[in-house]
Amino acid sequence: MRDLLQTKIRIALPAMLAIQSFGTMCSFAGAVVAVQASAALGVKSSSIGIYMAVLYITGMLAGLGAGSFLARYGVIRTCQAALLAAGLGLGLAGAVPLWWVAIAAAVLIGIGMGPLNPASSRILARHAPAQWLPFVFSVKQTGTPMGGMLAGLLLPPLMALYDWRIAVVVLAAIPLLILFGVQFIRNDLDDDRNPAARISLAGAADSLRVIVTSRPLATLAAAGYFYTFAQMSILSFMVIYLAEANGLSTEFAGGIFAIIHGSAIPARIFWGAIAGRFISCWVLLGLIGVMMSASIIAMSFFTPAWPFWLTALVAVMLGASTNGVLGLLLSEFARLAPAGKVGEAAGGGQFFLFFGIVSGPPIFGAMVEFGGGYANAFYLIAAASLAAGVYLLLTLRYGRSA
Repeated sequence: MRDLLQTKIRIALPAMLAIQSFGTMCSFAGAVVAVQASAALGVKSSSIGIYMAVLYITGMLAGLGAGSFLARYGVIRTCQAALLAAGLGLGLAGAVPLWWVAIAAAVLIGIGMGPLNPASSRILARHAPAQWLPFVFSVKQTGTPMGGMLAGLLLPPLMALYDWRIAVVVLAAIPLLILFGVQFIRNDLDDDRNPAARISLAGAADSLRVIVTSRPLATLAAAGYFYTFAQMSILSFMVIYLAEANGLSTEFAGGIFAIIHGSAIPARIFWGAIAGRFISCWVLLGLIGVMMSASIIAMSFFTPAWPFWLTALVAVMLGASTNGVLGLLLSEFARLAPAGKVGEAAGGGQFFLFFGIVSGPPIFGAMVEFGGGYANAFYLIAAASLAAGVYLLLTLRYGRSA
């Protein structure tokens, strides 16, 4: 641990953790206010799948093109621009409650989400010793469930006191504060920026090429697609599933949403601590896929008669599995990346991870509406995550590639 703390990781990791937390908080806000917002916008609550798809399609494209911006302006400046876009998008959604404005807001939030993982991968891989990569990436990725937990804890009380629009606008101010806060460390962490670097979209094609020309990276991207497919389906519909389909209060549903995210925080740290030292990261990712499938099947049997402890236990399992793998995936993309291509591998890998996020919620929503309800939709994503886990366990030899 001492060799880790002697590097700039002691500054970079807390900064990227804060940026990740408050940036992703903006993306999860829509899932928490979906029931109330959909009534005001005149759409079905299941339309959250379309909103999330727009958000992450934009994020996919923004992440692919982030490489040249990171080279020219540096990680911190790029993240400041991302936080500004996310905060403005969330504030716009609350200030102007129209469905087409909500779609425009999703585009802005997606622009803010896209560069975060390539940015953090670039700076963390540069400063962290190789043996600490799974741990460092997993700690940074706790910012994603932390953002969801913040959304689940802050929005329901604000909605109870005021309404969903005011709650969303209040939340939108937080990433803007973080934007100004990280300015104090910008010169120290953006010391590798090159003001003469050209802004080019050619880097987007290079990011995809890095993934598809490497069998280990392509395998990892395929499994990651199914994991994020299941993850975002759960996160997008859990509040709706508990509140609308089962008649529970928004406060209760928001609390379970927060538990899913909160349990992912220690889980990600634990997974990162044992990966690479006690168990192969590749094997661990496969086993988590099996756990993910089991926890989704368990949630499919939920009824309002369940005791709280059982609901919370399944929520913890969901959080540790569906919401606990991204740090491991990103660290493997960084480890298996060609020399000097960590940012490109992260951006290309994120493209496939975000593709799962994009396709998951609308397909899940369509299954709920037209495919037999929530039970069949849960079985679909359970099968997808199980297939991904078994696939990784059967391709262990790819994980040994360096």
